[in-house]
Amino acid sequence: MYSCPGCGAQMLFDIPSQQLKCGRCDRQMSIAEADEKEARHAGGSFGMELLTCPTCGAGIHALNTSAAAFCSYCGSSVMLEKQEAEYDPPEKIIPFMITREECFQKYQEMLKGSFCADHRLKEHISADSFRGIYVPYHTYNATVKGSATIEGHENKSNATYYYKTQIKLNHRYEGIMHDASREMPDNISESISIAHGAQEKMVPFSPAYLSGFYADVADTDPDLYVPYAKSEAIRKGLEDTLPTLEDDDLSYSTSEAEKALTSKTQAEYTGDALLPVWFMSMKTGRRVLYAVQNAVTGEMWADIPMDIPRFALVALVLAAALFALFQNYLALRPEMVMIAAMLLAAFAQWAVNARRTRMKEKEMMEAVIQGETVDVRDRMNKMKRLEKRVARQKNHGIFRYLGIFALGACSCLALNILSGLDNIRIYRYASIGLLVVIGMMVLPLGEKRSKMPIGCLITLAAVAAGAFIMAFDPFHSADTPVYIVTLAIMAGVILECLELLRLYNRSCSNTLPQFESHQGGELL
Repeated sequence: MYSCPGCGAQMLFDIPSQQLKCGRCDRQMSIAEADEKEARHAGGSFGMELLTCPTCGAGIHALNTSAAAFCSYCGSSVMLEKQEAEYDPPEKIIPFMITREECFQKYQEMLKGSFCADHRLKEHISADSFRGIYVPYHTYNATVKGSATIEGHENKSNATYYYKTQIKLNHRYEGIMHDASREMPDNISESISIAHGAQEKMVPFSPAYLSGFYADVADTDPDLYVPYAKSEAIRKGLEDTLPTLEDDDLSYSTSEAEKALTSKTQAEYTGDALLPVWFMSMKTGRRVLYAVQNAVTGEMWADIPMDIPRFALVALVLAAALFALFQNYLALRPEMVMIAAMLLAAFAQWAVNARRTRMKEKEMMEAVIQGETVDVRDRMNKMKRLEKRVARQKNHGIFRYLGIFALGACSCLALNILSGLDNIRIYRYASIGLLVVIGMMVLPLGEKRSKMPIGCLITLAAVAAGAFIMAFDPFHSADTPVYIVTLAIMAGVILECLELLRLYNRSCSNTLPQFESHQGGELL
């Protein structure tokens, strides 16, 4: 514990001044003075408190910090178990450079970007919900040296021309990093990881930097991520080489080159370093939401589920506006209304299926596990997906609203065109075609699930009834059966939309961790 030489109160690391600061008299002390006062020698271990979560098994070390009443990793509101432990520090550390208040302000800006963000995030998350944690990272140096063939293509007029180009790489990269803590999910650490200039920001380790913060311990084998370091070197080497080619108009495919360069790449482990992050977790049911910010670069990753009642309110207002527009400016035939409902049903089913596919991919994608060699192309594809997800979060909500308005405009245009069609056969063929399309999207669910979702079942049955009415006209062109079927289709669409929102919210959360049985390598 670092005590103030003036009043004896506890001194904590102050981010703006990058020194220790007394909480009572505001006296400051440099890191060098603190080490000299404690007579600490570089590289030696020292005593810290080990705080362990009884719920998930996560453990973090603390110095000059009172015992925590919640777990950063599973979000449980429990008093963490405390015991004395020896801490073997790394040689390097990057101090906190962004304050807790600045972190919370950026998080609030992210929430403001989505009007339909879950209200619990705005009501229950405060600046104190973010905990400062130093996360250990393995560092590597990697060299890629060799030649490879890349394939390029160029479109001219109505023809596509293919080329093969030989490239040579001779690059060395230092400071490639991968998180070394089994508690930190790999997808989060990679989305906020310091990619540029990390080496210049590192300073020799001192316990004074930990005063007032928490620290994880490197508990994964450094050899585990050597293939990752190789893949990063190849990725960086190709990124640096491709812009130097003479013909920049070509579109290149590098998948085969990436595989060929794997055997020509060397990587070595160069030690560990501590990197600062602000970490927030909120438990919701049997899942947990995270918000994590890189406390050096400011990059933030956050799970932002949607508030279903608020989204339903927005959708209801939009539907009322569209109904008023259609009622005043369009001549709506009953058959046209039913076809429009079928189109909405097809779109809703497509969206639900797409979300299910993405969730399945997320569950099946594994990051590095003990003893398994990393496929370079697979790792690069995952990194590209992470970059896209981070980019989407920077504009959270904007494109969603633009999409809603675009869909409304397209619907107006389509219905305006349909309102001018008097040939009943067009609606008959359209209903049969939409029945086939929806059936192809819905029926495979029955093979993969023991129980077909009720929304899918209602939609399929109502569309089939509508197609039957249009094809055989059993009610002699009466309007009432058409409107009844239309209402049934819309009921199925509403249930499918609710299912879509539930799937989206589930994909914006994480399973509760269980670290006692975990062996390293979180799901990516």
